[in-house]
Amino acid sequence: MREISVSGNEAGQRLDKLLRKYLREAGSGFLYRMLRKKNIVLNDRKADGRELLREGDSVKLYFSEETLTKLTGEAAPETYFSGADFLRLEEELRQRILYEDEGLLLLNKPAGWVSQSDGSGAPSVNELCLDYLLKEGKLSRAQLATFKPGIANRLDRNTSGLILFGKTLPVLQELAAGLRERSLQKYYLAVVSGIVEEGSLLHGYLRKDAAGNQVEIRTDCFPGAAEIHTEYTPLRQCRAKDAAAQYSVLRVHLISGKTHQIRAHLASVGHPILGDGKYGQPRRNEYWRRRAGIHSQLLHAYELRFPVLPESAALAACSARRFFAEPPEVFRTFLP
Repeated sequence: MREISVSGNEAGQRLDKLLRKYLREAGSGFLYRMLRKKNIVLNDRKADGRELLREGDSVKLYFSEETLTKLTGEAAPETYFSGADFLRLEEELRQRILYEDEGLLLLNKPAGWVSQSDGSGAPSVNELCLDYLLKEGKLSRAQLATFKPGIANRLDRNTSGLILFGKTLPVLQELAAGLRERSLQKYYLAVVSGIVEEGSLLHGYLRKDAAGNQVEIRTDCFPGAAEIHTEYTPLRQCRAKDAAAQYSVLRVHLISGKTHQIRAHLASVGHPILGDGKYGQPRRNEYWRRRAGIHSQLLHAYELRFPVLPESAALAACSARRFFAEPPEVFRTFLP
């Protein structure tokens, strides 16, 4: 027999939904049959699967350990990856954690790391964080069966900076709401081509071409497009005789958050980010590759501002706080 004690991460969902997550190798027909036969009970009583779970509820599974191992798929290893390369990445992840509490991990992602698995086989930030929690004993395989922690904000592979990783469902829900309602404010550093004298609030419409992994931006609404808003303020300008050497450093406020929004929006007004192979200018990118070793876009998520939160909030410890991530070494060539 095995008992599942319902936590805040599982509460609020139907019993049958939790069972499908936990016994992922079992079919729905089998689960309902086991409920009818009382091989699965809720709070020691017969259940039909439609019950809404509350924190503290007890779900008991009357199966042998061998059967449970098959039904849950527990033959998986205790970590996601192994080998020297993964251990190196895992150690770097630990060094990049900027803040951690019971529900939140905040880290400074380097350029080159994918936020979530992209099918390439390379470990993602999401998987590295899960493995870190498993090894630290802050997460168990049993907990993963019914709830999987994850990142709340994605950064492009070659964009560095602040990543939010929610360890509990309430924290993930509050992060999602803060990002959706824009109460959680995100600021970036961007080094762009050309001279930008004044700040601006850009409005536009963005549509993603999934096949080409590229976006199109227009100033007028068009089919399939989402409205976007990007605000920037110049911090520094560098003038030079050679136009390729001219650049500006911008502080960018990402108001809406769509795929490639900052990169494509700045490019659409004539100021693409240096090193951006998708939306940038090849001549300037080549100039800075030779001069400063720039191989990816100079875009860094450097500041997060949390709103004032009530004491009852899952993120109350972050109320009105600001977090900063040091930009990569390559930015030092361009910053004051």
